[in-house]
Amino acid sequence: MNTVVDRQGALARGLGEIRTQFQVPAQFPQEVLAAAESAAAKPITGHQDWTDRSFATLDPQGSTDLDQAFEIRRDGQDILLNYAIADVALFVADKDPVDAEAWLRGTTIYLPDGKASLYPRALSEGAASLLPNVDRPAVVFAVRVGPDGKSKLDGATRAIIQSRAKLAYETVTPADLPDGFIDLYRRILSAETARGAERVDAPEQEIVTDSAGNSTLAFRPQLESEQQNSALSLAANLAIADVLMAHHTGLFRVMPEPDERAIRRLRHSAKALGLAWPKPMALADFDKLL
Repeated sequence: MNTVVDRQGALARGLGEIRTQFQVPAQFPQEVLAAAESAAAKPITGHQDWTDRSFATLDPQGSTDLDQAFEIRRDGQDILLNYAIADVALFVADKDPVDAEAWLRGTTIYLPDGKASLYPRALSEGAASLLPNVDRPAVVFAVRVGPDGKSKLDGATRAIIQSRAKLAYETVTPADLPDGFIDLYRRILSAETARGAERVDAPEQEIVTDSAGNSTLAFRPQLESEQQNSALSLAANLAIADVLMAHHTGLFRVMPEPDERAIRRLRHSAKALGLAWPKPMALADFDKLL
């Protein structure tokens, strides 16, 4: 892990300027906080009871805003991934103060020294978070993944679930994971390679401030557990996207292929970092060497 120690406070000042320049929201208005507290007490109705299923979450160790959980079952040669997404819509009504504020914010914004959440903590880290050993509402997508790694949506259900384990990227071991997890990951990875998908997993940036106020900026590569977890999300997204496209609906976020200028800039950065990237080698092949 490489570190840059900021003894003069330049990082803190710079991040503060970024927040100001891009109008990153800070505190929630009082009416939004009050509406969130009221929504958090709302009873769960109209959901199937799936609390007998063995769901689990996999996130950074200190996270409490858990918005997705998974259960894995084998079904013949297929693997069935029940992918649960926190049912925020149960708590946030259309055009209420929490909904209006969420539209203004757009997304949770992450900076190296903190985040600006989309929803107040009473929901994002409380009633709507898929915390362990408590009943929580979710939308569960049943995703069938074949031996070739291709995923298909079998259905979707609003259900009450109960996570059995809060697993952490930093400490999870193969023994902690359900049967079929590693096989599922390998299938999804194989299908991704067959599609010719390219990815560059940028290192995580972390800021740690000591008692003297000195900040240390650290960079680390993604853990394999993070990549495994993102593969589950990818399989679910692909299966859901196929259904949405078939029905000519949905909102899709797409990224264009990197152009030659972007590749040249990336090659320049690689050279500056002392990485040997032969000119004839494509980005996808170079990424496999890292």
